[in-house]
Amino acid sequence: MQPARLVLCALALPLSLAAQGEVDPPARVARVSYIQGSVSLRPDATSDWSQAVLNYPITTDNYLWTDTGSRAELQVGSMTVQLGAETALQTTALDYQHTQLSITQGTLSARVRELADNELAEFDTPAGAISMVRPGDLRVDVSPDGQLTTVTVRHGEAEMNAGGSTFPIPAGNSVVINSASSGTYDMHGAPGYDGFDQWALARDQQQDNAMSAQYVSREMTGYDDLDAYGTWQVVPAYGRVWRPRAVAPGWAPYRYGHWVYVRPWGWTWVDDAPWGFAPFHYGRWAYWSGSWVWVPGTIVARPVYAPALVAFVGGPGWQVSVGVGNAVGWIPLAPGEVYFPSYRVSQRYVRNVNITNVRVTNINVTNVNVTNVHYANRERAGGMTTVPREIFADGRPVGHSVVSVSPRERDAAPVLGHGVAITPGRDAMRGRSASAGFVSRPPATALTRRVESRQGSSHAFNATPASPSQSPRGRALPHGTRAVSATPPASQGMTRRGPASSPSASAPAVARRGEPAQGARPAQAQGRRAEPAQDTRPQQTSAPQVYRGRRAAPVARESAMPEQQGARRAQPRAAQPRDVQPRAAQPRDVQPRGAQPRAAQPRAAQPRNAASQRQPANGSNGRRESSGTHGNSGHGH
Repeated sequence: MQPARLVLCALALPLSLAAQGEVDPPARVARVSYIQGSVSLRPDATSDWSQAVLNYPITTDNYLWTDTGSRAELQVGSMTVQLGAETALQTTALDYQHTQLSITQGTLSARVRELADNELAEFDTPAGAISMVRPGDLRVDVSPDGQLTTVTVRHGEAEMNAGGSTFPIPAGNSVVINSASSGTYDMHGAPGYDGFDQWALARDQQQDNAMSAQYVSREMTGYDDLDAYGTWQVVPAYGRVWRPRAVAPGWAPYRYGHWVYVRPWGWTWVDDAPWGFAPFHYGRWAYWSGSWVWVPGTIVARPVYAPALVAFVGGPGWQVSVGVGNAVGWIPLAPGEVYFPSYRVSQRYVRNVNITNVRVTNINVTNVNVTNVHYANRERAGGMTTVPREIFADGRPVGHSVVSVSPRERDAAPVLGHGVAITPGRDAMRGRSASAGFVSRPPATALTRRVESRQGSSHAFNATPASPSQSPRGRALPHGTRAVSATPPASQGMTRRGPASSPSASAPAVARRGEPAQGARPAQAQGRRAEPAQDTRPQQTSAPQVYRGRRAAPVARESAMPEQQGARRAQPRAAQPRDVQPRAAQPRDVQPRGAQPRAAQPRAAQPRNAASQRQPANGSNGRRESSGTHGNSGHGH
């Protein structure tokens, strides 16, 4: 089926278009994709903590805390971020140009699968800021007192800004920085895999091997869970569709979950199903051959996130069953039906949020009447879900509170648009009721500790900094506009302690509390340190390529929009070979100025070797992990 054309013209009701100079909401968000144990969320610095829930959308200036023995995972498009126990994280910036995460204590593992030309993945710590130069795997450990930071790069390449210095961290290396020892750092071979690494690796491989990546973009957050909970098929009317399996009788889209209020979008759907993110924030739903199917639409490189692709119905004059009072309902948008955001956006945003399911031929948006539209799913079985107004406003579960409406009441319900003017209750603002169970909170020191950003400025964990690398509108500038120093670390103020060593050196593994020592790691996790560019992880038999380097030639920012990158997946990037070509700057790390003359003086070299051995033993701060139930085991239907 060819998608309907989108030709927008002036009609009756005003669409909330952004004023000149105003910024659209982020086109990408993160998703809470795994929870084990007690994980807490704070939507912003002024809100209270509450239990984190699966599929909650994470955006700029959100906070997460994993309690003792707990773990969590975030998915940001194709990037995955795992958190170990007792980890404090803030999302300082989150969009397609700049992913900036701050960690003040605990353990973080990140797999960066792709970096566009104007994209930056940054991780800020009390000791300095780490940014990925090439796609790969990164681990960050920060001690509870914030004094010791360990950065391990197993694949790809990173660079670190610390103490006024910028130095590379090649694959297969770990860097240890003690904040109390100003101006020095230790670099040695990466340690063996511990329990946390093995868990993160298993989670990453699930996303690497996802067959759904053949049908949707890897930048569509939540795509990998579709494999285990549904099947792909081709239907004549819509092309490639996904059908969920093992759903409850009478199941319908946007029925089993709850509503939350997330700025800047407003009312946002959070589904209960472990697979319930991508199908409710991208694409459309259709009723085909007696069941519901999800239609993702055309593959685009950078799909645009939407809070909920529904049309709301109801209003004060709509009467439903006796005793219900005011009610509100919603209808899933069908293929070809245009989504008009109720939040302030530009015409360009309207184009990009609809381009996967609507053929865009011309846009001139000034006023749009969304109430005078026939919505195809309105008459379908379960196509309209209705609940009392207070259930909606308080963010309570929808499934057990659905009101049965007659066909006459359904047809009489006035369409309110693609947003609804209902004041959110306290629990809807927090994402989940604080009375739902025990809510753990991070120590006060973890919230007030300062971290260093890429620009060298220090900001408090509790406050989002005004980054000098951002334009007045708040968007990150292209990566090429940031000055990256090529001066060896010794000439910038950071001095590497101990003799220069390559990953093949027999440096001791970093000991992490609560994790197996290097000698006890599984045999399949042992790698050859003499060749840091070689994959030291357990080999995958049929894994697709998951690391994609930067393109050789920069492109204009306009070309990053979905409608201009539809064929991007079929075009291999020219920069991929860079993953196996070490930078010319690497020898500077292993041959600092003046290091060779010292190597011939055993008396002077001995204390530096001892320092190098002592530092990792105190510095890795791997968090104590305990086995627990799978975080999403209780969210299936």
